[in-house]
Amino acid sequence: MAQYTVQPGDNPTKIATSFGMSLDQFQQLNPSLVQWGSWKVLFPGQIVNVSGQGSFAPDSSSAPATAPTSFAAPPPWMQIAIMEVGVREWAGAADNPRILEYLQSCGISGSLLHDETAWCAAFVNWCVWQSGYQPRGSAKVSDWWSWGRPVVPTYGAICILQPLTVDQASSGHIGFLHAQDATNVWLLSGNSQNQVRISAYPKSKLIPNAPFRWAF
Repeated sequence: MAQYTVQPGDNPTKIATSFGMSLDQFQQLNPSLVQWGSWKVLFPGQIVNVSGQGSFAPDSSSAPATAPTSFAAPPPWMQIAIMEVGVREWAGAADNPRILEYLQSCGISGSLLHDETAWCAAFVNWCVWQSGYQPRGSAKVSDWWSWGRPVVPTYGAICILQPLTVDQASSGHIGFLHAQDATNVWLLSGNSQNQVRISAYPKSKLIPNAPFRWAF
């Protein structure tokens, strides 16, 4: 058995194939990478176990003496989102130009281009786009239900909530997972009380199928 340092763009299937392993064999060597039947997200710099047989040599020279079992580097879109905390709608007739950028990333223009337009999904779209990944391109929360791939709750995963209002007038809410406790998910999201902030939302409002999504 050897060790390999995860590179940008790697995923379990790609690594297993590169080292001549089946996905089941890769899982047997890395049981901690699977939770509740789903693979955890791999981060660049993370150390994983491999068979030592493959089309490229494992990067053992750069591995520390005690290899970490996880890697907590924020995904690039989360690093961008954190820098936006505090952006808020402007009072009066003026619009915050930063929020207009979020909306424009979804192709919104004309009469809808103002900071009173619901912009939580536009904020997610802009952050993903700024990080170099392909976003959904929509400011509508429901359009993100099938975007990317489903993952277990992971720091920085896109988290989708059902409508929060009793009359179901809202289309839901979307943001990046920052933390969770027994009853809440804490999201870094836009249009949360008219601003970008970290706040708690009840887990009971998670959409029923695959509420956590990942870009790759």
